[in-house]
Amino acid sequence: MRAFALLLLALLQSPCSCAGVRGARKRARRDAEEIAAAAAAGESLDPLGYYRYSWRPPADECGTEMHADYDGTRAWNWGLDPSQHVATAAECCAKCRAHVKCNSWVFCPEEVCFAPDAHKHTRGECWMKDQRDPASPSVNMRGAYTSKYRARPGHHHAPPMVHWVSGTVRLKRAATNGTWSGRAVW
Repeated sequence: MRAFALLLLALLQSPCSCAGVRGARKRARRDAEEIAAAAAAGESLDPLGYYRYSWRPPADECGTEMHADYDGTRAWNWGLDPSQHVATAAECCAKCRAHVKCNSWVFCPEEVCFAPDAHKHTRGECWMKDQRDPASPSVNMRGAYTSKYRARPGHHHAPPMVHWVSGTVRLKRAATNGTWSGRAVW
């Protein structure tokens, strides 16, 4: 992967007088640099190049993944409701385990957690969700935001890393790194 990125970078350095082509080359150069940096760090990029991450199987019964926001087919607890906020990710996991239909949870550990939606997400939000297959969760955001992600309209204020903590429970098989949700492109 690194060799491909370096080759792509070399090809993009030839001069051109067309502004549109220069802009495309600049974006392609940025993408190639991001691929090379991720490969050098032993990380992966999502298919669109928005998130840089390194995934490892969860080491606890809550399936905890730092710097990740999981999607869900249904929210059993609307995390924006302050009466439903909790102090820790472990408490959010416990709430999910106590709800018979919850198999995925998402917690906001920061004063404000970034999400590309209309809401202001604050510390303690505990979203209890349902995944079709909790062993292969549907992922909205994961790891570090790339420069490509920040270049998108409305995303310039994204923090370096995804703020959220997520996890899955009630697994019937070994956990995988999941799939990218439709919201991953928001």
